[in-house]
Amino acid sequence: MPSPHRHDGPVPPVPPVPPAPSVDVQALYDDAMWADAVVRCTHVRTGTAATLTAQPLRDRPGALLTGNCDLDTRPILWAALGVVIRIPGPVVHLDLSAVGFLDPAAVAALVRANATVTGQGRRLLLHHPPYSLRKLVELFPDECAALEVAA
Repeated sequence: MPSPHRHDGPVPPVPPVPPAPSVDVQALYDDAMWADAVVRCTHVRTGTAATLTAQPLRDRPGALLTGNCDLDTRPILWAALGVVIRIPGPVVHLDLSAVGFLDPAAVAALVRANATVTGQGRRLLLHHPPYSLRKLVELFPDECAALEVAA
């Protein structure tokens, strides 16, 4: 009796995996200014643009994020946080007052950025978190316990 795992005919072709949406990401920031970041993410297929920007705070070391932090802007957020964690100073401020939404991956990126800054003996202080961040902190208190929010 033949094995049930034996295939006597040609192997049927595996259907191709649909390609990921084509995304054109352009990051413009000057490392000398450490936090001047203007980044745009445009879906070539749909033509819609999702923009996330990070600009330096003028009154303290840190950055102001503007836009939404979701699947469309995830690489942009990572690039912006890469700049933010290099800002010198004992406390780095991240103003989220102009952020409309943070998805769970964006919150995880904030947690990783916080761990990096904390590992350098510094603090990452979040200002004006959007509702989505506050809700995710409620849902995942242990994972988000290290995030420090200004009163």
